[in-house]
Amino acid sequence: MFKVFTVLLLWTSSALAGHVRVVALPLATTRPAAPVVTRTASDVPLQMKGARGELATWLKAFDLPPEKFQYITQFIEEDDGVQVYRLVFPSPFKSPFPENNVVPAEFYLPKDRALKIPAAIVLDIMAGNSVVPRGLARGMASQGVAALYMPMAYYNARRPRNGAHMRFFEADAARAVDPPKQTVMDIRRAKAILASRAEIDPRRIGITGVSLGGIMTSMAAGVDGDFYRVVPILAGGDLAAMIFHAPETRRIRQSFLDNGIDQAELEQVFAPIEPLHFASRIDPRRCLMINASGDEIIPKRCTMDLWRAAGNPTLLWLPSGHYSAGWFLPTIRQTAIAFLKGEEVSRLRF
Repeated sequence: MFKVFTVLLLWTSSALAGHVRVVALPLATTRPAAPVVTRTASDVPLQMKGARGELATWLKAFDLPPEKFQYITQFIEEDDGVQVYRLVFPSPFKSPFPENNVVPAEFYLPKDRALKIPAAIVLDIMAGNSVVPRGLARGMASQGVAALYMPMAYYNARRPRNGAHMRFFEADAARAVDPPKQTVMDIRRAKAILASRAEIDPRRIGITGVSLGGIMTSMAAGVDGDFYRVVPILAGGDLAAMIFHAPETRRIRQSFLDNGIDQAELEQVFAPIEPLHFASRIDPRRCLMINASGDEIIPKRCTMDLWRAAGNPTLLWLPSGHYSAGWFLPTIRQTAIAFLKGEEVSRLRF
């Protein structure tokens, strides 16, 4: 059953994975490694804000007892006025896989900055090659917005060897919601870290992501209910409907049907993590959706469902499909940065 979530990851990938060269984050090789600095931060309790019924039940699943925890930072490089740090913290969700319980994030800061600047958490596309979020994060920092790129659960260095996690999730359908649930918990801890830092204005912390990262952005923002700015890109709601729509999921969809798993049953599986169930907690004045008018992966109905559930925030349309949106990355980046900085945005920034 974990394949349900796995296919969701596969099918929401952006074209950018096929249009860019994958590069590793540069590491200093001509000087000794910078010292590792250990700091302490504290989780922030989840504010229920009048949630009742099923919504309250779903939210409680994300509300672990707040803890004090340690995280480490280490300077990596400085380039074009942007300082990059390794930032590693423990996940508040304890999965059976130790490597997945450590979050190896990257922190991007403008070298020349005011005392308190806005910040944003940045999430990756399904491909997980880090190119898209690193580009967004570096662009943000170059324009005065600190950025924390955070790999999602079971991504990159967090992925167990030999597919052990796949066998674990396939053994129990109820575990299918654990990866996105853990990712949301990690995002909330990352937000607490940002809020604790002297460089960051704790009242101006946003979140953004593309494709799968956009879906997770809307989910995390809805659960948290208190992000300063929210920018889901190429995203939508109704996970089961999207899986039953996309051509890329034809084979796995047929596999579900062969095993008696229809769309209605998938809706029940995903109910505790369905973005539409939490979107009412997003302030529409603080949300900007960027979508593709000809998206062949995210149905327009799913985009509009998320838009309505979030209270009709500003919605801007790229003249592209899901994959060809990769050609508009500069536009996407500049539009998102302007909004995350606190500017009013009513059109795409070409």
